[in-house]
Amino acid sequence: MKTIKLLIAAFMLFTGQVIAAEQERWYSEDQVTQGEQLFGQNCASCHGQNAESTPNWKQTDADGNYPPPPLNGTAHTWHHDLKLLRRTIREGGAKIGGQMPGFEGSLSAAEIDSVIAFFQSKWPDEIYQRWSGRFASSDLPSLNDIVVASNRAITKLLRQRIGNAKIDDVTETSVEDVWQVQMGNRYVYLLDGGKYALMGDLVNLEDGRNLTEQSRRVAAVETISEFDDADLVIFDATGESRAVLNVFTDTSCPYCQKLHSEIDKLREAGITVRYFPYARGGSRGPGYQHLRSVWCAEDRNQAMTDAKNQLYDDLPPGDCTAAALVDRGYLAGNKIGISGTPALFKSNGEKIEGYRPYQELIPQILQ
Repeated sequence: MKTIKLLIAAFMLFTGQVIAAEQERWYSEDQVTQGEQLFGQNCASCHGQNAESTPNWKQTDADGNYPPPPLNGTAHTWHHDLKLLRRTIREGGAKIGGQMPGFEGSLSAAEIDSVIAFFQSKWPDEIYQRWSGRFASSDLPSLNDIVVASNRAITKLLRQRIGNAKIDDVTETSVEDVWQVQMGNRYVYLLDGGKYALMGDLVNLEDGRNLTEQSRRVAAVETISEFDDADLVIFDATGESRAVLNVFTDTSCPYCQKLHSEIDKLREAGITVRYFPYARGGSRGPGYQHLRSVWCAEDRNQAMTDAKNQLYDDLPPGDCTAAALVDRGYLAGNKIGISGTPALFKSNGEKIEGYRPYQELIPQILQ
């Protein structure tokens, strides 16, 4: 946090003047779009769907409290700088005499910025320019550059220690001055502006939430969602689908074969099984070529069953365009930390480690 404050201060020092009124706004259209959805879910019930609030927002209620004000530029919201707007959403309005709850536990820093972007998009140009000029921040598009520079400053020592390993963007956690960085499938927590690093899971002891596991699940869901149904081998539930099980599989894996022998039990329980290719050992793995053949088959389901039963004679050559999905599946699996097969993921990103007999697996999936 101290690093960001210093960078912003330096930025303001070098800016030196208010930019002309034609300056573009600091946020992007994507942020406004995301913010509209988040605002509708979290804020609209009090502030109105379009941030217009209630008609009599200037009148106190029976308890002497003012209703939530409009955020569309017609009230005093533009009197607050970006830092205060962020803090109010994060911590709630009690500190400035309001009743609004805090959203620190449910909205990330990026999501809070998107909410602000949405309601500021409702501000007339005159109000926005008065706000940006008042706080000497009309060059707010450069805040993105500030964040990037801050991230680089925070991860500077980490990058020096790990060499060329890929480091994803820094994200602020709910713990003050603690930042989360993803390196491949591992999570690292940086303290004291990036001077110290902790590797492991971050757990909220008050409510028992494993914050690192939440990040893993989000990453798994995002990675899985990059694949269309047409990219996979899908065994639909018999009758109504009650749940979805995503399985990274290798045809040469004995436990993958055992799981597949019980797939009818899963389907009868209302579970749709979606197979992703994951060749252990990559292109040199024993199941790589057979997986390519499965993905090139006209009937992938039958080819998967044949390959799992080691009936390879009727499999087609693995030289079609779809065979590239085998390599894509391997990279996706590595990205979310798969170290063996079968790797099972529920639709919420929760990982089930290894093979489980269907008697144990079905309740775990449906719970």
